[in-house]
Amino acid sequence: MKNFGIVSLAAAALTAGVLGLAAPAQADLGHHIWVNTITQPHVAVPHVDTTVHH
Repeated sequence: MKNFGIVSLAAAALTAGVLGLAAPAQADLGHHIWVNTITQPHVAVPHVDTTVHH
């Protein structure tokens, strides 16, 4: 029974480690292209010629 407790403790620690490393990988913005599009819009402003024409 003691071995079963050690094995279950090791399995729980391994599961917690895998889930702990998976959460930051899911929070990455690399695969959310639409976030970069919304937060950094590209504005195109036309150039107006203000020189005096004779």
